[in-house]
Amino acid sequence: MSILAEGEVVGSVSWFKSDGQDMVGYWIGRDHWGRGIATRAVALLLEHVSARPLHARAARHNGASIRVLEKCGFRATGFEASPETDRFLACEEVTMVLA
Repeated sequence: MSILAEGEVVGSVSWFKSDGQDMVGYWIGRDHWGRGIATRAVALLLEHVSARPLHARAARHNGASIRVLEKCGFRATGFEASPETDRFLACEEVTMVLA
């Protein structure tokens, strides 16, 4: 789903299956970081998704993204190496779950 702020598409939020797990993901354009938009978008999505547990991943060095997920009730469960892809550099990711 698209995320709107002041009538403009500023990102997206989604619920999807990956390796048999229900996952939550989101992206916010850099110009809109730090305004609470991601937290609000994830919280609104969670109001409409009853599946639990829900899983999420964030780069370990991305404290802001981890905080968004924590504010929405996700808790860290561990860390995993994530290989480089066409879209992302290799990094260590924190795995998170909402029970």
